Amino acid sequence: MKTAVKIIAVIGAVLLLFGLLAAALNAIFNRTGWLYKEYLYNLENTIYKEYDISAEDASRVLSRMMYYSTGRADDLDVTIVENGEEVPFFNEKELSHMRDVRKLTKTFMWLGIISLGMGTAIPITLKCFKKTDALRTFSKAFLIALGVLLVVIIALGIWIAVDFDSFWTMFHVVFLDLESSTFDPAQSRMIRICPPELFADFIGRFAVYSAALVGITAAACAVYLIVTRKKHA
Repeated sequence: MKTAVKIIAVIGAVLLLFGLLAAALNAIFNRTGWLYKEYLYNLENTIYKEYDISAEDASRVLSRMMYYSTGRADDLDVTIVENGEEVPFFNEKELSHMRDVRKLTKTFMWLGIISLGMGTAIPITLKCFKKTDALRTFSKAFLIALGVLLVVIIALGIWIAVDFDSFWTMFHVVFLDLESSTFDPAQSRMIRICPPELFADFIGRFAVYSAALVGITAAACAVYLIVTRKKHA
C-alpha cells in the first residue's frame, strides 16, 4: 500500500508541477501590457529603425498573435500601414504557421489545466482516504520533481546560451513542422517583430512567473515537512 501511495504521490507532484508551469505561461500570453514598453525601450533600433515598424504596431500585432495562440482571438486579421498604404500584416505561410502554433499552445494549456486539477486533487484524495501521511509523501515527491526539473532547466539554459539556433531548430522539429516554420526576414513581417532579444525577455518573464508559482508551492511543501518532522521521526 505504501508503494502505491508513493507512486500516486509522484504522479500527482509531476502533474502539479506541469500545471503550475502551464499557468505561468498562460499568464504571460494573456497579460501583454509589457510588450509596448519592450518594443519602445529595448527593441527600437531593431524594429523601428531597421524595419520601420513602430512600437505601437509591433506590440499590437504580437498581442493579437498571443491572444490568437491561446484562443482569445478568433483570427489574425491585422493590418499595418506600409509605405503609406494599409496592408495585411501576415502572409499565407505565416497564417498557416500560426494555426499550428495555436493548436500546440491550446493543447498545452488544456493539458496544464487538467494537470493542475489532478495535481491538486491527488494529495487531497490521498489524505482523505489513507491513514498514512500522504501529504509528507507528496511534499517530498514535489521537491524531488522540482530538483529534477531544475537540472533539466540548467542543461537547457546552457544549450540556449551556447547555441540558441540549434535549440530553436530542435524545438520546431519536435513540436512543429520545421520547413513551414522557417521564414526569410526580407519577406516575413512576423519574423521582423520577433527578434532573439524578444524571446530572451519572454523566457525571463516565464522564469519569474514560474518561480513565483512553483516557489510558493515548494515553500509550502518544505514548511510542512519541517513542521511534521518530529511527529514522524
